[in-house]
Formats: sequence, C-alpha cells, structure tokens
Amino acid sequence: MMVVTIVHRSAEPFFWEGEKRLFCLLVHGFTGSPGDMRILGEHLRDKGYGVSGILLPGHGTSPRELNKTGWQEWYGAVEAEYLRIKKEYGGVPVVPMGLSMGGTLVLRLACRHQAEGVVAFSAPVFLADSRAYEPVKSGMEYYPKNKTPQELARDEAEGRFSYGVIPMKAFSSLMLLIEAIKEELALISAPALLFQSRADAAVKPESASFLYEHIGSKKKKLVWLEKSGHVVTLGSERALVFQAVREFLEEIGF
Repeated sequence: MMVVTIVHRSAEPFFWEGEKRLFCLLVHGFTGSPGDMRILGEHLRDKGYGVSGILLPGHGTSPRELNKTGWQEWYGAVEAEYLRIKKEYGGVPVVPMGLSMGGTLVLRLACRHQAEGVVAFSAPVFLADSRAYEPVKSGMEYYPKNKTPQELARDEAEGRFSYGVIPMKAFSSLMLLIEAIKEELALISAPALLFQSRADAAVKPESASFLYEHIGSKKKKLVWLEKSGHVVTLGSERALVFQAVREFLEEIGF
C-alpha cells in the first residue's frame, strides 16, 4: 500500500514564470516552509521576475519526516531546482535566495555553480543558544520550541507553517552543513547580498560579519537590520529588505 505524504496547506511550494529574463530561487529555513518566503516571492513576481519557492525534503509534513533527512538531501533539492530552471528556460540567469538554513544552502550552491548573484537572510554560523551545540548530549529526539499562543496566532495570520519542535537528528545534520560551508566561502565569486538583524534571537549577529569577511565575492554587501527577528522576510522591516533585494538585482544587471 502506497503511503501518501500530506503537505500542510501553508507549506505548499509556489512558482511563477515572470516577464523578466531572471528567476529568483527562494529557499526557506530549517523546520520552516515556503510560507516564510511567499510575500517576498509575490513582491518579486509583481516586479516581473520569475520566482520558484521550493519545499525542502522532510519539511511541511511532520517532524518525524524531517528526522529521516539530512543536509545532503536539502541541498540536493536546491541544486536540482536550480538546474531544472536553467535547463527548461534556456540557461536563464537564476539568483538563489535563502532564509536561515536556506541561506546556508544557497551559499553552498554559489560555491558550486556560476550563479549571477546570491542572497542570504539570517544565515547561521554561530547560534544564539549555546545548548544548540549539544544535541547528542541532550538525549532528546525532539526539542520543543515552546512558542507562545501569540506567536502561534501570528504565524497563522502570516500564512506560515513550521514545526513546533526541533528534530534533533536533522538538527545535527544542519550543524554539519554549517561547518562545511565555513570552509567553502572563499570559493564564492558571485555578487552577494547578506541580511542580518541585530535583534535575531536564533542567530548571533556576528554570523553575518563572518560570512561577509570570508566570502570570496568582489562585490558583496551586508545590510544590518535593527528591529526584525530571525525571519526578516516577514519582519517589521521587510519593506526595507525587499527594496534592498530589488536594488541588488538591478545593480547586477536585472
């Protein structure tokens, strides 16, 4: 009997062809879903850009499914969609953009492919909670996020879907991904745009400084935010974020 995996209605991927000769590949973060990137995607679509917001393996369903996956599969999905767009649209320029872990994944993509540009929002290098570095010692299979009722209501209002717990096996794989990308940043040559909020409760702000200093790109920019939380694509400064993304695309010729 075939088992059908149900994706949550707020975690569905999205795709629009656009009018301009450029695609933006949008990648969500760990335990999150395309809903974190949808408003940015709609903004870019309305500006004429092609947009693909993918759902990473193990996400949008259940924490148990995420624990069956690892960073190689998440990266494989990003790379596969990048190559699919390139093939089906005649080598069209594709700029990958990722939030949190998605930012780490698109930076890895930029290490391996000649992307026309790369954008990372709140990409982790150093995590804010030191307990995150002891996932094996904790002995827990799932670590509760303990979101307040107000936070859950806000997520629903914004069309977001994310797991209420952190699957620790998958989280251990995320930590391996972060260590791997730290050694590869110098290989990136594409123009790079980085965003980081100083009020981020999940990622230490010095993560962005580390990325900026070690990325090999000659053309790179770091935008600091003051009021946003971790998900800057939905934060109070998202208008500023969207404008900076749009200006970046125009600066690199699109």
